[in-house]
Amino acid sequence: MEHEENKSVTKKDIILYILSIIAFIIGFVPQLSRYRVYIYLLSIILCGLELIFNGIKNIFKLNFEENTLMAIAVIAAFLLGEYPESVAVILLFKLGEFLEDKAIDKSNNNIEQIAKIKSDNANLLNGNTIEVVDVKTLKVGDKILIKPGEKVPVDVKILKGQSSLDTSSITGESRLKEVKENEEILSGSINMTGSLECIVIRDFKNSTASQIVDLVYEAINNKGKTEKFITKFSKIYTPIVIILAIIIAILFPIILKQEFTTWISRSLIFLVASCPCSLVISVPLAFFSCLGAISKKGMIIKGTKHIENLSKATAICFDKTGTLTTGKMQIEKIESLGDYTNKDILMYIYNLEKLSNHPISSAVINIAKNIDNKNVDDFKEIAGHGIYGIIDGKEILFGNRKLLDKYQVKYENLEDGAIFLAIDKKLEGYLTLSEQLRSKNIIQEFKKVNIKRLIMLTGDNEKEAKIVSDNLGITEVYSQLLPQDKLNKLQEIQSKNDKVIFVGDGINDSPVLAKADFGIAMGEGTEIASNTADGILLSNNILSLPEIIKISRKSMRIVRSNIVFSILIKIIVLFLGIIGIAPIWLAVLADTGVTFLTVLNSMRIFKN
Repeated sequence: MEHEENKSVTKKDIILYILSIIAFIIGFVPQLSRYRVYIYLLSIILCGLELIFNGIKNIFKLNFEENTLMAIAVIAAFLLGEYPESVAVILLFKLGEFLEDKAIDKSNNNIEQIAKIKSDNANLLNGNTIEVVDVKTLKVGDKILIKPGEKVPVDVKILKGQSSLDTSSITGESRLKEVKENEEILSGSINMTGSLECIVIRDFKNSTASQIVDLVYEAINNKGKTEKFITKFSKIYTPIVIILAIIIAILFPIILKQEFTTWISRSLIFLVASCPCSLVISVPLAFFSCLGAISKKGMIIKGTKHIENLSKATAICFDKTGTLTTGKMQIEKIESLGDYTNKDILMYIYNLEKLSNHPISSAVINIAKNIDNKNVDDFKEIAGHGIYGIIDGKEILFGNRKLLDKYQVKYENLEDGAIFLAIDKKLEGYLTLSEQLRSKNIIQEFKKVNIKRLIMLTGDNEKEAKIVSDNLGITEVYSQLLPQDKLNKLQEIQSKNDKVIFVGDGINDSPVLAKADFGIAMGEGTEIASNTADGILLSNNILSLPEIIKISRKSMRIVRSNIVFSILIKIIVLFLGIIGIAPIWLAVLADTGVTFLTVLNSMRIFKN
């Protein structure tokens, strides 16, 4: 995704600015009074030639923006003989530009740091040789070597070796992560200790680091309602200001029968003071800073338009598996209910689950040692129910009670929370699982940011949902929900005037993530770019969400205060200018000074 780079201040700009100030001061020397017109003209040319040139060019293009207003003010003041005032407009305006550029550069640095998580090269293993190649040429299945100190170039699975990874650029987590054989690791992480021999599981374009960088640049251009309004406002506002300035300069002296010179001077003050740059710069910068501050907490938001929705949240709904829990399950027990042994039961379950992406599959695969691999025909996953397949000519079902009911399997006195295996429509066994919680004590943390309702929406059975909710203190729990049921429940919550965040694993929660006021997908194992969520929680740390909500609310308060402050100061100076009290330098301060203050206010978002 291409993005517009900020034009930085150069040494040449600073030198010309200093020379312009020196010329401005020399212009006040009495002995040089006969040359003061030329001295002030030189001062303007030294630091304001580009501004005036662009302003005049924009007039012919009917593009009335900030440079246009300033160019008109400087030229008119000079022609009226107000030489020091015309130079003061240029000097104060350029000073404001320098200060704004410095503040914006500071904000941009955070985004640039994110962009640096992408690697350029990789060590391709070809037999016993190592070849340094462009990371974009890597294909799924290639083997690479990641040396200590190198970035992980693409998403890979470790074949050999163990190490510690610095994942802070991806997840915001400062602690090193220990990794070993058979673990998947994400691109953008830094290998700190041991050498790792790995196999590529996602190419460069689809790897985590590339998708994160694309999302960041997409977010910069994905403007919210407030930001879009300010952009449209400035395009309409500036031509109106120019028309009003012309009316003040021509009609007022005719109607009041006063000097044209007086009212032209006042119209210039009106023109300069009314520049909208404090709004045009500070409001986008506040949103931009918010994106950067939230990214440091381990979440990427897909555009500033979503920040406004996040800040208004009053309720939060969680999926269970993969969200409140790690999604990494372990098998507690396997039981046979008929003629098949426990090993037979595990064999059928394994051969179905090896074709699934459900978290249960990894738990089954982890304990399935020396199990026969069987061909599975007519395999299908039934959302909210389970898995179906044909093995050795037998119809195999593995899932919950809904699956048994769907295929008319008879049963009685089933164990709560179990997952059942049926062979040729006869119940033959079951297994039970346990899950690991991601975080504890989440209730207190969310209440600190005035989230009134915490709700669990899960497709799992009531018993399993209750175990997790009791451990976390969540009292509103809705279990055994199909994807459509989750969507209906979310809409019911929204109908009570709640602004709802939904947090899910991003795999089968797409409809709910899209419908929520703000959808958050857990970053681990999701296809980030194609996700319907508004934000990706790369850190997978639920406890970072209250802080992220707090940052969004602080950002919106700063945006509103910048708008109110800018408009109020401008109204005061415009009024004083029209009645002849405000000099032109005060008008410049009302523009440049207010812009600088609002920019500084926007930068407070980073100090959270």
